[in-house]
Amino acid sequence: MKNYFKKNRILMVIALVGLIASLFPVAARVQAEEANKKYDLILDYSSLRAMARQSELSEGEWLDLFASLGIDKVALGEASARDMQESAAIPVYAGSIKEIKESYGWDLAYPPEVVQWIRESGDLADALIAAETKEAYEWVLSALQERKDALVCRSLEQDGGGYIFIPQQTDGMKGEKVLDLCLGIWPETAELVLSRGMSVVPRTVTVDGMNGRTFAGSFVGVLREYASPYFINSGDSLLGYDDGEGEEILRTYLRESGTGVGMFEQNDQSQNLVWDGIEELLESTGYNGIRVFNEWDYIQFRYAYCGYEGPEEITNSLFRAIAERNCKVVYFKMILEPDNKVGADAEEEEWTYITDPADYEKLLTDLDTRLSALGYTNETVPAMELDNPSALVRMLEGFGVAALFVMLLDLLLCLSGKWRFGLLLAGMLGVLALAFLKPGSYPLLLSMAGGIVMPSLAGAGLCRVLAGKRRSEPQVGFVRLLGGCVGTGLLAVLVSLGGALLASSALSQLSYMIEIDLYRGVKLMQLIPIALFALAYLLVYAYEETGAKRAVLANIGERGEKGRARRFCGYLCDTLDRPMKLSWFVSVVVIAVACVFVLAAGVYYIYRTGNSMGVSAAELQLRNLLENLLVARPRTKEMLIGWPCLLLFIWSLRRHMNFLPLVFGLGMSIGLVSVVNTFLHIRTPFLLSLLRTGWGLLFGFAIGVIAVLAAELVYRLIKKNLFGSSHV
Repeated sequence: MKNYFKKNRILMVIALVGLIASLFPVAARVQAEEANKKYDLILDYSSLRAMARQSELSEGEWLDLFASLGIDKVALGEASARDMQESAAIPVYAGSIKEIKESYGWDLAYPPEVVQWIRESGDLADALIAAETKEAYEWVLSALQERKDALVCRSLEQDGGGYIFIPQQTDGMKGEKVLDLCLGIWPETAELVLSRGMSVVPRTVTVDGMNGRTFAGSFVGVLREYASPYFINSGDSLLGYDDGEGEEILRTYLRESGTGVGMFEQNDQSQNLVWDGIEELLESTGYNGIRVFNEWDYIQFRYAYCGYEGPEEITNSLFRAIAERNCKVVYFKMILEPDNKVGADAEEEEWTYITDPADYEKLLTDLDTRLSALGYTNETVPAMELDNPSALVRMLEGFGVAALFVMLLDLLLCLSGKWRFGLLLAGMLGVLALAFLKPGSYPLLLSMAGGIVMPSLAGAGLCRVLAGKRRSEPQVGFVRLLGGCVGTGLLAVLVSLGGALLASSALSQLSYMIEIDLYRGVKLMQLIPIALFALAYLLVYAYEETGAKRAVLANIGERGEKGRARRFCGYLCDTLDRPMKLSWFVSVVVIAVACVFVLAAGVYYIYRTGNSMGVSAAELQLRNLLENLLVARPRTKEMLIGWPCLLLFIWSLRRHMNFLPLVFGLGMSIGLVSVVNTFLHIRTPFLLSLLRTGWGLLFGFAIGVIAVLAAELVYRLIKKNLFGSSHV
């Protein structure tokens, strides 16, 4: 390996410059993450209202309780005419003419003038709104006129209330669809919240066909009225998406006010819920986005879950979302009884809620305690600020990765000087071309390349280093061997961490940190280094160390000789024409079975990688225990597979074994790749990923040392009693 380092000095300098350059984006990212250690909770009023109906406390008393526990924001959804009575207890009823005529005695329930409207209606999709109070009637009529362009309707105020008849509109929209238009926040509900010293976060639901300039301008006025720190979209499309003017109204308001764009994390804990146009909106506002964790119903049902007595697992879920997945705002909903007879698919009004204030106090107090230990404070969360890395830094990183790939090829194929520098030049030109021709894809490709090359270098480098040690020092004492296993293993991990640095540095920008952009190619990035390790192992130990290389060269000549390609083809044909010995046949069968096994293991490994895999209760309890003790839970594949196999790989090669090192090496490769993958969760704070990797190393190497001790004992027993040989 000394000769390898000597002839690749220039490549190593370029690679080192690239690694140093990658430190700058990571340092800026860490600084931004540390400055943004804030979290916020928004109370969902609709679930609180449903829960309060089942409890002994009023809505106001519950609001007082949550205010005392540090929640100072309440999400109030705008009501449409159709759902005012059900969702907000507003004395307004609405329905289509078809629905009205299907009710018994409908013609006796309304004033004669309204009955005449209904009889004259030639379309069952026309609609009628009935308000029981003058306040409700005037509020609904005013909101309809403000939010629906060219509203066509008839109205009648009578007996302290009123009626609004909505026929088909001039734009062809059916009257009953107008009933779905959100009209605003009922003033009495807003006052109930504001009187507690809490602020209102308005939410609306967009409806295609009624989501243009008029509607967007009206809702932006509501956001401005309540000085909402967050805008959280909901409905068919992005607010104002029906026309360019509506989008511009929203864009202008967000830029001027600095309001954060809240984006709900999907229920599988992956990317955010998105609408057409939201990516362009965020880009135009400097990625002023904030990830929001929505308590999906399966989270609400986690009371007395996983062997706990209370809401502990809900606390764990909220903690992980904030600390690990960059969901700085929690859309907080009420806890559901786990044994709801109506089931999770029922409407919220039918669910049975936990109504003991002590459970909510425990949940929020425990969450505050755990997050404050990490330096988080409970307050309004501003959007994170982070500048994208400069073009120069990106270029230096790319040149470094190109040099590393040439070094990897040299490890595998022992390239000549002309080939090394030719490939380096081609790689650097390719980097420049990608940076200028594909600037949007360049960070992703750079990250993938860095994540592939360093674990591959670590695996292939180990094969070369250990082959040299086997030749120079065939016998070694166990104590020295154990120290060598740990030292060499740590060096391999350090090289792989260089890949984590390159890969995460390339993506350390806001679009990836708030998951507007996602890292693509994780599974491919994980498989390639494993395959390259297997290739390196076979080249070194099945081709070079067995003498096969010398035999081939004796028949085809040394590199650079004339006619070498022709002689190689002839040699290959002669080899294929020879009868296969039984030993070779058995070897081929064994290799084929091993390949099938490795393929099956790889399929499971890829399937097991990701967010969508279910977790058993026992595994969840173990994860929670580790998180409570260590803050950052080490990755299982590193702690139980990767690092023990790394030490066993080094040990088995130094003990001159042949087949077992390949098995251990495949497990080792999983660990080397997993290190990089840990840091490719860009939403997770960099220092937390570093802590997770550190714990994995500590426990994984401890397990590995024990495994090596046990393996050495078995090895000596077998050597002494059965084989009397050092080859196993």
